[in-house]
Order: sequence, then structure tokens, then C-alpha cells
Amino acid sequence: MLVQQLLGFVTAGRLMAGDKLPSERELAERFDVSRPTVREALRALSVLGVLEIRHGGGAFVTALNAAELLGPLTFFLSLSDASVEQLYHARQLIEGEICALAANRVTPAELVRLSNLIDAQEKVRHDAGRYMQLDTEFHMVLGQIADNPFLARASQSLNVLGIEFRKLAAKTKATPTRSISDHKAILAALTAGDVEAARAAMVAHMIQVLTTTRAELELKDG
Repeated sequence: MLVQQLLGFVTAGRLMAGDKLPSERELAERFDVSRPTVREALRALSVLGVLEIRHGGGAFVTALNAAELLGPLTFFLSLSDASVEQLYHARQLIEGEICALAANRVTPAELVRLSNLIDAQEKVRHDAGRYMQLDTEFHMVLGQIADNPFLARASQSLNVLGIEFRKLAAKTKATPTRSISDHKAILAALTAGDVEAARAAMVAHMIQVLTTTRAELELKDG
């Protein structure tokens, strides 16, 4: 299938972010398919966020960041009220494991970095946009500490999918206070090197975010 072949070039590094693909005619000749087949494959990759089709300018590989690649799935999630439950269940599993791994690997310098992020969150609790940036960074740092790139990427991807839900939750004044308390509990478990406490603290955090987000969504729909 042409879509899979082109994706293979991207994942193998033969096509990099910003690269322009050959013309439809060249692709059709190279892969021995019709030009309509090429056009349909390019359109599919554009919908997935892998390619950007520029009118009159050809097809280019995108920056391949999580926000672009998960855009269609984010749209799907916005159509399903039940999906927020499934999203945060997945986050409990993945973020919980990341936190457990981090408890065994965290260094004093990394503990300081996490503490500084929490302090920064407290200072911007009334600025929802900046607050969420710091929240995202807190979770990204945990992913780095855990030292498992697959879990870290999954965490980042799910975080992107949850951004719109979390924006709604951020409108509740109590949400920043609750999340900061959760982050402090996570930091305390990491400081103690307690694997199970770290996992439990993160799972509790995800449940708290889910509960708040669900309530906010219900309020909006009501």
C-alpha cells in the first residue's frame, strides 16, 4: 500500500521534516501506481498530519510533532463524551508507570527541577495558559527521568489529546490548587524513592483531573 510505503520512508529517515516529495508523476512511476492512487495516498497522509499539501507547491513532510499527528484523533475525541474516561484511564496506566520508574532513577538535581516547576505553577495559577504549559513540562520531565522513550512518547501524545479537556477544567478555580497539591505528593514520593507511593500519587492525580474535567464538561453541556 502506497501510504505505508511513504510512511516507511519517513520512519526510516529517508524523508525528513520539511522535505518536499517528488511530483505525483514521479511517485506514480517510482511505485508503479496510477496518479489517482498517488493523489489519494497524499491526501490520506495530509489528513494524518504527516504531509502538508501546498496548492501549486507540492507535498511537504510536516514538522511531525504530536499536536499535528494527533489532530484527527483529537477531533474524534471531541465528539465523544465517553472518550474522556478512556483517555484518563490510559493516562493512569502510562503516567503511573512513568512515575514508578522515575522513583528509582530521579537525581537530586531533577528533584530540584520538579520542585521549581511546582513553585512556578503556584505563581501563575490564575494564568490558565501558562499554568498548563508548566503542567505539561512537569509531566515531560517525569518522562525523561523514567528513561523509557516509548512511555514518554505515549505520555506526550495522550497529553496532547487531553489539552482541550484540560482547558475546560482549568476554568474551575479550585483545579490549579488541587493539581499543585497532587504534584507535591508526587514529588514527595519521588524524594522518598518510594515506587508504589509514586505510582499511587500519579494515579490519584489522573483520577482528580478526570473528575474535575468530567464535571466541567457536564456543566458546559448542561
